[in-house]
Amino acid sequence: MKLFIVRLSFLLSIAIFPVFIKAQEKMISPAKIKSIKLIDLNGKAGQINLSTPVVFVFLSPECPLCKNYLPGLVKLQNANKGISFYGIIPGASYSLKEINELKNEYGINFNLLTDRGKQLSKYLGATTTPEVFLINKMGAITYNGLIDNWASSLGQKRLVITEKYLEQAIKDLSDGKQTFKKTIPVGCLINDI
Repeated sequence: MKLFIVRLSFLLSIAIFPVFIKAQEKMISPAKIKSIKLIDLNGKAGQINLSTPVVFVFLSPECPLCKNYLPGLVKLQNANKGISFYGIIPGASYSLKEINELKNEYGINFNLLTDRGKQLSKYLGATTTPEVFLINKMGAITYNGLIDNWASSLGQKRLVITEKYLEQAIKDLSDGKQTFKKTIPVGCLINDI
């Protein structure tokens, strides 16, 4: 029986080790993040607080899917005050006025920052709006991808949401679970403008 337990422990450690490595590969550098030039809605340098867990949500003011998700993101941020939410607008296509209008129309209560040179987008590997990244206090990306499974593909939406990926990742983080998950985001591609 002892030999069985030892072998089982060994096999489990082999199965879990690649997940641990994958989570370790998804580390960000706080110094790199702080060096990226982001602009807030007042036209000043945007600051990101990395002393708490962070959610980056890549958004586009003209993406219908982003607009549909904004009320839910506001509720999720309100329910998780210990996590800093940042809406990141990649590229130079939108004026601060347009972004402020989006903020006011949807009652967004988290920081919106522009990533004009798409440096943060490229550093994290963001490709789509909306796309989320949950980063823990140690700088590990614990979740990346869809907010939930409502949008199954472009133009296709489920009647019932069965997977709340971001909400579950936040709960896992709050419960102290060491997890890493990635889903493929659906939405508007981040372009080169």
